Amino acid sequence: MGDNAAEPRFWTEIDPLESAIAELTNALREADGPADLSGDWPEPLWSPIRDAGVARWSIPVEHGGEACPRPLLIQRYARLAEASLTSAFILSQHDAATRRLTAAADRPAARDWLASIVDGRAFATVGISQLTTSRRLGAKALVATEIGPGRYRLDGGMPWVTAAERADVFITGAIFDDGRQVLLALPGDRPGVAVKPAFELAALQASRTAEVVVDGVEIDEADILIGPTRDISSQPGAVGTAGLETSALALGQSAAAIGALAMLAADRDDLVEPFDLLFDNWKQAWSSLMRCARGEGDASAAGELRIQANGLVSRSTQAYLTARKGRGFLRSDPAQRWARQALFFLVWSCPTPIAQAAIRELAGFCVD
Repeated sequence: MGDNAAEPRFWTEIDPLESAIAELTNALREADGPADLSGDWPEPLWSPIRDAGVARWSIPVEHGGEACPRPLLIQRYARLAEASLTSAFILSQHDAATRRLTAAADRPAARDWLASIVDGRAFATVGISQLTTSRRLGAKALVATEIGPGRYRLDGGMPWVTAAERADVFITGAIFDDGRQVLLALPGDRPGVAVKPAFELAALQASRTAEVVVDGVEIDEADILIGPTRDISSQPGAVGTAGLETSALALGQSAAAIGALAMLAADRDDLVEPFDLLFDNWKQAWSSLMRCARGEGDASAAGELRIQANGLVSRSTQAYLTARKGRGFLRSDPAQRWARQALFFLVWSCPTPIAQAAIRELAGFCVD
């Protein structure tokens, strides 16, 4: 099969937990299809992750975590996504929340929430799209109003929150009328916080992504992680989109499709060249991802990587769906699930330059 092995080797980082990771991904792979079909909260996906202590991977040792090195952590995200994009997506949003808590660990509330997460007593998720790619002013914005010294009222909402119905704490951001912003840890049981029914999504329905309405919720200094400040985006770890984690998930999904295509290509000569090209493109993208994870790439390199990963996950999943023919279009077949899930990367945490690049590529323009 060209210059590539019949069973392509995707992962480059040596993992000291190799056997445990392999066992975990096998369990997730088996549960992923049924979770996609049901669309309910995927306890068979989340339980193995929780029981394996995955939530501690991204938390520093001083807060009870395992402080997994960034390249290895990124690889683990990709491997989880290869087995189950739904579970990897939920984890990515949970870890996005813990990273923001870690960045504000000088605040007692952040330390308390981190301790609860490490002990398995709390589930965190993030709801800051109103400050990044889904800015909405007016009634739908999350607005903060000062009602006393160090006391504020929140009104509005968080438009896209994954696993919202399971959250004990939302890491979110609000805007003041004068333009200042604040990042805070909002308890899910605070009076005035209400989770709407989960969106009917084209894919990843089991992620239970929903809008969270915030109506007259009172907070004080103890809930605040960063701010109030004029430019919260300048604070390290506060907000941010199109991170390496999203690219890792895309390359993990691509690996699932390319690996499956390799199995078909073993008996079909017409698939050998397409597999070889897709796998070569994947290896190039993976090498770029690992360089960025080691700190050898700047923001522009990460943005280019995201564009590359977006294109690759779309092409690889559609190639496998096409190769599977009619069987791949059955709801019971992973080919259709992977092709639907690839659409996720075109719309989620997708800043304008990356979205524009995707549109130009789809229109037939060469993307530099």
